[in-house]
Amino acid sequence: MAEPRKLSLKPRGDASAHAPAAPPWPVLIVDDDEQVHQMTRVVLRDLSYMGRPFKCIEATSAAEAAAILDLQPEIPVVLLDVVMETPDAGLRLVRHIREELGNRRIRIILRTGQPGDAPERDVVLGYDINDYKSKSELTAQKMFTALVGALRAWNDITTIERLNAELAGLNNALERKVEERTAELRESNLALDRSKTRAETALLRETEAKGQLRQFLSMVSHEFRTPLAIIDSSAQMLRIRVEKSDPGGVARLDTIRGGVQRLLGLIDTCLADEQLESGRIVLHEKSFDIGPMIEVALSHYRVASPTHRYCAQFTPGLAVWGDPGMIALVINNLVGNAVKYSPAGSDIFVAAAADGGDVAISVTDQGMGIPEEDQDNIFERFHRAANSKGIPGSGIGLHMVRQIVEMHGGTVTVQSQLQRGSCFTVRLRPSPGPGAEGIDPVQDGLSAPVPDDTVLDLGEGNR
Repeated sequence: MAEPRKLSLKPRGDASAHAPAAPPWPVLIVDDDEQVHQMTRVVLRDLSYMGRPFKCIEATSAAEAAAILDLQPEIPVVLLDVVMETPDAGLRLVRHIREELGNRRIRIILRTGQPGDAPERDVVLGYDINDYKSKSELTAQKMFTALVGALRAWNDITTIERLNAELAGLNNALERKVEERTAELRESNLALDRSKTRAETALLRETEAKGQLRQFLSMVSHEFRTPLAIIDSSAQMLRIRVEKSDPGGVARLDTIRGGVQRLLGLIDTCLADEQLESGRIVLHEKSFDIGPMIEVALSHYRVASPTHRYCAQFTPGLAVWGDPGMIALVINNLVGNAVKYSPAGSDIFVAAAADGGDVAISVTDQGMGIPEEDQDNIFERFHRAANSKGIPGSGIGLHMVRQIVEMHGGTVTVQSQLQRGSCFTVRLRPSPGPGAEGIDPVQDGLSAPVPDDTVLDLGEGNR
């Protein structure tokens, strides 16, 4: 616990000669009696408080004291007589200090030689004074005690006012910062509103564009199919006629028919991709055996593309949960993709097995491979690998494969090396178990080879 501050009654000469001189405490002495002034000077001459001596500022009338206070409002203490030029001059000076000058800090010690003219109770209640002393009882020690008490109070009041002023300054600075931050937030909100409006406008335009694209694709599908069917029929009839008369023209007619079928496949691909993108395709999930589905796909390609060798390896009775038609589409087109980008005579290998909690289906080829810089984007719409130039394609295929697989809650990944081949792996959910509804792929129509004119060439445009 800190020791109480000691009051110094030592002469100033006892202070260290090396200590810097502290400014004295100004004390205003207001009295019309010269002897009172002399006595006060003598009493305070050798006293100090907080290392600071006292300095007497003298006034012989209330009017003179008022003039001094007008010029020096920071005087901390006034020793004030009551009866001077008028019987109540001192009391009127008190009102002048408190009300007209508005000085609430200065400590007023009223001392009077005629207490009957200014009764203590009436004065204390009626005037804002801080102490009341009779000149007859005001000894040197009591005067010093009264002054120290007044200076302490003045110090506290001054400190409080200074702290209040600093606090007001901090509050003002804080209010300015709050206003600035509020303005920034308001501007940010306006910017967000503008961005939101732009985004909503862009979304609306995109929605309208997608709607127009759907309409265009529907129109193309409807309007193109009839003339393409006429071209294909005419090519078939011409082929029959020229087989005997001009065998060399058969190949040209077959080229015409192949181009027609390819265009029809491209139309179907675009329509299916748009339906997948818009979420208009509804899955009909069931439990089915993946093995027969793989065999069906490979049987088709053994007939359609006999230039390659096809192998399959799968666990008998390996059940998958999904839409059989959509999964068949994925397998058929991953195999077709492998055929397209592999040289004649190479192997196409399809495997299916349980892997952890998934069923993993992989399609591996010995083809041209995919450049490493293209592998991260190979499943993006319209993306084609750099080494696929010169090979017909739309850039839609693998994007659709990924969409179908992700609709089933699965994943599709690729591992590839240039001139070594590629391996696409599809992971699907296994069948929930014996309680699930099962179907036979053969009975569901999946055993029939998919004709060339209806296979969605999902691989033709992505590599």
